[in-house]
Amino acid sequence: MTGASDLGDPATDTEPDRHDVLAEVSRLIAELDRHPDPAVGESVATLLGGIDAVHRTGLTHLFGAVQELGGEAFVNKLTADAAIRLLLMSYDLLAVDRRLMTEEALDAVRGHLHGHGVDVELLEVAGSEVFVRLHGLDETSLPVDAIRRDIEAALREGPIGFQFLTFGERERPKPAALVQLGGRRPITRPIYHPGCAVDDLEPGQMKAVDVQGHPVLLANVAGEIYAIANRCGETPLPLEFGTLDGPTLLCTWHGCRYDVRSGARIDDPAAPRLPVYPVRVDGEAILIAMGVEDVPPGEGS
Repeated sequence: MTGASDLGDPATDTEPDRHDVLAEVSRLIAELDRHPDPAVGESVATLLGGIDAVHRTGLTHLFGAVQELGGEAFVNKLTADAAIRLLLMSYDLLAVDRRLMTEEALDAVRGHLHGHGVDVELLEVAGSEVFVRLHGLDETSLPVDAIRRDIEAALREGPIGFQFLTFGERERPKPAALVQLGGRRPITRPIYHPGCAVDDLEPGQMKAVDVQGHPVLLANVAGEIYAIANRCGETPLPLEFGTLDGPTLLCTWHGCRYDVRSGARIDDPAAPRLPVYPVRVDGEAILIAMGVEDVPPGEGS
């Protein structure tokens, strides 16, 4: 029989830091993936794939049973817990509600800012950019830079893929002014060139291709295809030897981290972005836009 002394002191036992555990796991996986013996990296990939398959199958069956037995009301109550909701979303069992996740992240700092007379209104979540409006700036002694740092810190802990915080509404493109027909510029459209076959780029994979003499790197992020310049910054060093984790590409040359969706440097937002090319899937082929051509008169109307 286990004695009371073996149970530990509830007042002193603390929950392990999930962030530290995840960071350590990621470090160990990366270390094994870089092992000089290629077989080690292949074994790690196979192991992780097997673990993912077991978890995905079990969670899918479990979630289906919960829905069947408990109904939508119980599922809604269950997924009100942020940790449970994030787990289910990571296995595609729930749609990712980025606005809800952003609101919850902002709640972590709203109380503190409200105590200083500042209220934060979420306007929009567009890709990796969050747009907010601040109320009460005239009555607060807090510097705007300090408010920005607090909000950005909260957002980094919350929404998946957060990169940029903007105060104010997103700028919308202004309607083009009417021009005289004599001064009208020709309408152009992008020219798409073959990249590779759809089957050659599985989710989570990257593939280097050459398009009209330009080195391009294709990346498949959960089924969405993106194309960026295949070079690290302004150097000619290719990114194809890096590792892709979701939308984040880690360069093995300098340790730079890029968002393949926008070409932005995650570790240095002030750095110039990589060129991003439009992509289109046509049947079994992935096409990449490079250059433009004039639209014949009458075809673009």
